[in-house]
Amino acid sequence: MRESALRPHVAAMKEKPPPKTRTYGVDSRHFLPMLRDLFSLATVHVANSKTRRHVIQLGRSIRQHAFDARDPLPVIDHPALASFLGCDQSNEIVLPPIDTISLSGLGFAIPYTLLATIASALRPKKIFETGTFRGVGTITLALNAPEAQIFTLDLPEKYTEAEVETLSKGDKEWVRLSRTSTGFAFQGHPAAARIHQLRGNSLTFEPPPELHNVDLCFIDGGHSYECIKADTQTALKILAPNGVIVWDDYSWFAEGVGQYLTELRQSLPLHRIAGSQLVLYRRNQDQTPPTS
Repeated sequence: MRESALRPHVAAMKEKPPPKTRTYGVDSRHFLPMLRDLFSLATVHVANSKTRRHVIQLGRSIRQHAFDARDPLPVIDHPALASFLGCDQSNEIVLPPIDTISLSGLGFAIPYTLLATIASALRPKKIFETGTFRGVGTITLALNAPEAQIFTLDLPEKYTEAEVETLSKGDKEWVRLSRTSTGFAFQGHPAAARIHQLRGNSLTFEPPPELHNVDLCFIDGGHSYECIKADTQTALKILAPNGVIVWDDYSWFAEGVGQYLTELRQSLPLHRIAGSQLVLYRRNQDQTPPTS
C-alpha cells in the first residue's frame, strides 16, 4: 500500500513546472527612482573618471535594446534552439574553464553557452570557423562536437596593410592583439588534434578540398560588409545539405554585419537567437543557395 501510494506523488514531481509569467504589468514604483538614477549617471558619474565606465555601459545597453526593438528577424528562444536544429532534446553542454573564456575579452560566457548548445544539438562531423582569435570559440565547438574535424581561419601572423584595409578600427585592434596568441585557448588541449589552423585572408580564401559538406559554419571574423559577404559566400559554397551557418555580432556596433544580413534575409530564412547577437540559418535539402 505504501509503495502504490507514493507512485502518484513521484509522477507529479516529474511534471514540467508552469512557465514563470507576471500577473501584473509595469511596477510604477520604479519610475521615479529610474529617472533619478538616469540623471545621476548623466551628471555626477559622467564627470567622475572612476565611474564613467558605467555611463558608457548604459549607452551601449540603450543602443542594443533599441537595435533589438527594431530588428525584423524572427527570434528563437533558448529552450527552442535544439528543436530548431533538429534535435529532439537538449543535450548536456561543456564550457571551457572561466579563465579560458576570459581570453576572449568579452567578460561573459553567454555567447559560448549558446555556441555549445548549437554544437551539442547538431553533433557535426565537420566545422568551419572564420576568425580564430585566441580560440575560445574554437575549443567550445570542439568540446561539444567530439567527433568533429574543425577548420579555423585567421589572418597570417605577418600581414600587409592591404589585407586589413577593409577592417574597422576595432577589428584592426583585435588583429593586433591576437597575432602572437592566435588559437592560444586550444593549444596543448587533447582536442587540438582535431583542430586545423588555416591562415589567410578570408576575402580571397579558397577552401581546400577537404572543406566540403561542412555541417556547421561559424562566422566571427572581420565585421565589415566586405568581410561578412565573403565569409558568407564561402560558407554557402561548402555547406552540407542540412548544414547550419551561425553569424556573430549582429548588433548596433557592427554595421557591416547588419547591412549584409538585412540583404541576405531577402533570400534566406534567417533567425536570431533571443537576447543574443547570434543569427542562424539552417539549410534544407530543397533550398537553392543564392548566387551572390
